[in-house]
Amino acid sequence: MGRLKMALVALAGAASLVVGGSSIVSAHEGGTLLEFDSMTPISGSAVGAVNDRGIPGGGKPWMITSGSGELDRNGHLHVSVTGLVIPVAPFNGTNPLGQFAAIVSCETPHGVVNILTAPVATGPAGNATIDTHVNLPHPCKQPLVFVTSAGGAWFAMSNAEEQEGE
Repeated sequence: MGRLKMALVALAGAASLVVGGSSIVSAHEGGTLLEFDSMTPISGSAVGAVNDRGIPGGGKPWMITSGSGELDRNGHLHVSVTGLVIPVAPFNGTNPLGQFAAIVSCETPHGVVNILTAPVATGPAGNATIDTHVNLPHPCKQPLVFVTSAGGAWFAMSNAEEQEGE
């Protein structure tokens, strides 16, 4: 009877380690995956071309006053853009679209995964805030965020903040 009791105690201890370990792993999966305080607008040879992530470029060069955002490991995405406009004629510094969306692009062991968000309203000044949730693949390596048309053509992409020591 003593051995059976010891076996049950050992089994209960092992089960608690597995459950506790799962909780620890889940707790460490939170946090920031990508944070950026600037964005690069599409220009030059990228205009109208498909980039290395498989995302088509917008058909005109764009400019941006500011762009920032954050993507956490749980898929919460927040992007804010100001002055995302086409600087060339006939638009001359305005945004001709009524909506922007975002694409979160991740490298995975099986290739690139691009996730398009629902569009949000914007206007001629090219200002918008995208605050949404995306279902990230696991793992999501080298994430990039693109501000796009509702159909997924990109106009600006995130510039990852440099980490100390890199």
